[in-house]
Amino acid sequence: MRFVEVSCPPGYDDRLDRALADLVTGLSRTQARRLIADGGVFVDGRRCRVASRIVRGGSRLRVATLPPRASEARLQILYEDEACVAVDKPADMPAAPTRSAAAGTVFDVLQRQLRERDRRPRALWLVHRLDAPTSGVLLFAKSREAAAALGRAFERQLVTKAYVARVAGHPSQPAGSVDLPLRNIGGRSAVRTDGRPAHTEWEVVSSDSHTSLVRLRPKTGRMHQLRVHMQALGHPIVGDRLYGGPVAPRLMLHAATLRVPHPSTGQPIEIHAPVPPELGAGIFSGPARDQ
Repeated sequence: MRFVEVSCPPGYDDRLDRALADLVTGLSRTQARRLIADGGVFVDGRRCRVASRIVRGGSRLRVATLPPRASEARLQILYEDEACVAVDKPADMPAAPTRSAAAGTVFDVLQRQLRERDRRPRALWLVHRLDAPTSGVLLFAKSREAAAALGRAFERQLVTKAYVARVAGHPSQPAGSVDLPLRNIGGRSAVRTDGRPAHTEWEVVSSDSHTSLVRLRPKTGRMHQLRVHMQALGHPIVGDRLYGGPVAPRLMLHAATLRVPHPSTGQPIEIHAPVPPELGAGIFSGPARDQ
C-alpha cells in the first residue's frame, strides 16, 4: 500500500472528507469518505474513520493512494454466531491493519461486509493472526468479552490448528516432528539455541514428481514457525521467497482447520476452510529451485 501525505495550510478549518477532496489531487469527496470508512486515512499519525472530524491548519494527512476497495471480492464466512465469526482468508491479504497495510485488510473487508449486510456498524476483534501470504481460517470475536475468552483459550493452548502445505522434495519419513527453538530477528525467524520453544508435527499426504503435500500441526505459535521448521527439514514451502522455497505464484500454505472452545459455552467448535486447488496433488510440477 502506498500513501500520499499532505498538510492542511495555515488557517484551514473543515471536515476531513472535504479536506481530502480539496488537498489530494484526483480524489472526490465520495472516494474520500470511502477511504476514511475503510481505514485508509491517518490524521497526525493516527487512523481516523470519522469523515466529519474537523482538521485545521498544520494537520498532517496520510492517505492511501489505492482505494481500499480496489478488490471487491467478498469474504467467505465459514462460521458465525452471536459471539464470533470466522472467514476463509485469501492468500496475500493482510489480516489486520499495520503500518504497511493500512486498509484493504481482512478486518476492513469483513467489517464492511457485515455492516452492509446488517445495516448497522459491527465491532470486531481479531483473536489470532495468519501471515499475509497464508490463506485459511481466520477467527474474529464480536465483543470484548468473547475476545478475552478466546484470547485465554489461545494462551492456555486449548486451540488446535491444522495446516496443509506443499513443500519441496520428498521427506524421507511419512511423518515426524520438529522441535527447534525460534528467535525473531529483523522481521524473520531463525532457529537459535537462545530462541523460544517451538514444536511442529507433520505428515505426508501425497507427493508428485518434485513436491509433497503435507499436513502440519503446530503445537506452539511462533512467528513463521511452519515455514522455518519445514526449511530446517530441508523441505521449504513452495512459494516461500523469504525462506528459500521453490518459485510459485503464492505461498502454498493454508490454515485448513481451527478447533477452539466457544467463548460463551466452552463447547468445542471446529471450523474448516476448503483447501485451495493450487495446493492439490499434482498442481506444482516444476523443478524445485531456491531463489
